[in-house]
Amino acid sequence: MKLQTLGKQAEMKNWLKDIFKTNKKLELNIIKQAIFDYRNEGKNLMIELGNKYELSISISEDYENLVSRTNEDIPRKGKLSESWNYVFHGCECGFHNKAGQSIEVVLTNAPEFGHVDAWFLLSYMKSTDKYKNEVNGMNWQELQKIINKLYENGEVENIE
Repeated sequence: MKLQTLGKQAEMKNWLKDIFKTNKKLELNIIKQAIFDYRNEGKNLMIELGNKYELSISISEDYENLVSRTNEDIPRKGKLSESWNYVFHGCECGFHNKAGQSIEVVLTNAPEFGHVDAWFLLSYMKSTDKYKNEVNGMNWQELQKIINKLYENGEVENIE
């Protein structure tokens, strides 16, 4: 009888390990998708911002005119569309919509804007209905570890 109980306990341990492995894989896939969406939405918002001022972010000179602090023709903050506002700050441009969604674009790698900052990604995920439950209770340091794992596995390209 004792062997049978020990066998069931071992079986339960293995089952729990499998569940946690599945959840970890699921978590990695969710974060990977969030990174893809974050990059894509950020790039599209930057394209839209450039278009608003008749500038192409793919043309180096236009891009520099768009983000330059000395260009008085481009307000440092304003209304991008009926849904989105923008604000340049530091080396980023923050986009915020009426629903409360937030996307921060690091400006140092145009025209892809693919740098992922764990703090900004977490803010995006917490403000995006599709992801907010997935990061409930997570802090940016935990998210950074997951991002690093995705980089190490080659599942996400590290864009600096």
